[in-house]
Amino acid sequence: MIDSEARAGRVHPGVRPLVSGSLPRQIHEALEEAIIGGEFAPGTRLLADEIAAGYGVSRIPVREALSALGEAGWVETRPRYGVYVLERTREELAELFEARAGIEQEVARFAAARRTDQQLARLHAIVETSRSASDHGDAAAVAAAAVAFNAALRDAGGNGVLGGLSLGLEKRARFYFSPVAALLGVEWVIGQDRLLRLLVGGDVEGAGRSARQHIEETGRAVAALLGSDAFTS
Repeated sequence: MIDSEARAGRVHPGVRPLVSGSLPRQIHEALEEAIIGGEFAPGTRLLADEIAAGYGVSRIPVREALSALGEAGWVETRPRYGVYVLERTREELAELFEARAGIEQEVARFAAARRTDQQLARLHAIVETSRSASDHGDAAAVAAAAVAFNAALRDAGGNGVLGGLSLGLEKRARFYFSPVAALLGVEWVIGQDRLLRLLVGGDVEGAGRSARQHIEETGRAVAALLGSDAFTS
């Protein structure tokens, strides 16, 4: 997370490596991940000139990326003041996890009905990685494993439309729980293991209930762990 000087736009922002795709899309994805991970905290002003300098590009692809971030709900443009990362609100947090609980319940139900042996093996390997990371106190690895588990679950569910909704909500949820992710790791491992056992058994309804329970529990934990200063309302 950047400090107060960076929030005021006086420190050159950190940049992530660009990978593939069009330049505006690459910058958009890199900035999105930086926002989700807390490198650009809520309320941070994003300066196109500094971002462009960091990537060694013109302002044009950066402006396109910032525009796309605005459309996706990550930033807001304040006339005459600039572009700022949106703040967290308790209302959105509640609505987000309420919506995500329903979506993830359906993803898990499809996964229990459609999973292959290969997909189960992939999920099992991720759970083992998650458990090992938790045992060693590696919060970053636990968080990465959670993202991988959710991706593998969507793959097992075999519904691209539902998977797209799940991914979008997961990204937004990460924006909320990233500051307290280290405190949630053990519960994530327990939830993953519980769900995996139901997937192995092909328990469609049980898997759905388990996924919903996990999301609802995470939402309550995040709301309790985040201090009041983390929200604008």
